[in-house]
This record gives sequence, structure tokens and C-alpha cells, in this order.
Amino acid sequence: MHIDASIHRICAFAIHKGWSVVRYGLEAAVPPSTARDVLWQRGNPTAMTLRAMEAVIPPDFAPDPDAAIEFPIRRRGRKRAGALA
Repeated sequence: MHIDASIHRICAFAIHKGWSVVRYGLEAAVPPSTARDVLWQRGNPTAMTLRAMEAVIPPDFAPDPDAAIEFPIRRRGRKRAGALA
């Protein structure tokens, strides 16, 4: 249960600050792929990862525990070689 609360708090803080996955990774000193997995709620983050990502959150930040938190997934459009414009 504590892990779910930690992930909820991390996602809520990222949304509150308007941070991207990359920005959160830089602030928390974790790889962008790790930050992505936590913010998109995929996989099983380690305790060390959760501690690092929570360390950037002020102690007085308190998200609504009942609010559904879904971090926006932003995808960059990439053109494939040979694709028509």
C-alpha cells in the first residue's frame, strides 16, 4: 500500500509542477526511462528509485488521495524514412 501511495504522490507532484518525464528524471537524478516507468505506472520501481523521486517533493505537498492520477503520455511524431509527407 505504501508503494501505491508513493507512486500516487510522485505522479501528482509531476502533474502539479507540469514536469515532463525527462524533467522529473533530471530533477530526481534517475534515468528518463526509469522516470517514465514510474510516472506511467508501468513495472515495479525499486525502493531506491521511489526514494530518489520522492526526494524532490516538498514535505508539505499533499495530493488528494482520492483523485485519479494519470500522467499524460506525450509522444513525439516521427517521420519514417520513405513516408509521404
